[in-house]
Amino acid sequence: MTSTYQNKLKILFWILAVYVLSFICYVPTLLERHGVIFPREFLLLKYLFVCIPAMTTIALSIYEHSFQECFVRMFSGKITIRHILNWIAVLIVGIAANHCYSYIAGVSVYQNAYVSFTAFFMSCVYLLMTAFLEELAWRGFLLERLPFKKKIHRILFVGVIWAMWHMPMWVIRNSLGMEQIGFLCVWTLLISIVLGETYDRCRNVLL
Repeated sequence: MTSTYQNKLKILFWILAVYVLSFICYVPTLLERHGVIFPREFLLLKYLFVCIPAMTTIALSIYEHSFQECFVRMFSGKITIRHILNWIAVLIVGIAANHCYSYIAGVSVYQNAYVSFTAFFMSCVYLLMTAFLEELAWRGFLLERLPFKKKIHRILFVGVIWAMWHMPMWVIRNSLGMEQIGFLCVWTLLISIVLGETYDRCRNVLL
């Protein structure tokens, strides 16, 4: 087999493994809603969901004997002042978009969000940690391995796969409807474009 064909098979295996293992994390929660009684420990599996892509990436890189090479590549780019300024600009645009939505929809996006500053701080820490784990897998690994020649095709492919990966969380954990999920898929794809372009330019998942 050629190396390109082997790489495609490994990518397919990685995606399937991530999907199956991620879904398994929500099986106890799904069964509990249908009256099946589980020990509390099994229900905590849903919190492992966000770690599955990174764990699968680590397992595959160890199998390939490319663990060090894989992870060095993810942090190979230098983060410059220009990168940081661009990041701040994106942050400001994101906050402005939230406030525009809040004004147009007539709802407060921050009302009752956090009961205290400590809760807000812990939420930020949790989100940064989970985002870091996700980026190791989706941008640092999958985006790097895709064989598409055009960058936009790689970025869009990762965005679609990433959005679909969120389905168990949206459907089982959050009990969202199809309209809400549709909006979230579009939103996730847009975020993936920003993250994919950022990683492609700086080659560092930290940014």
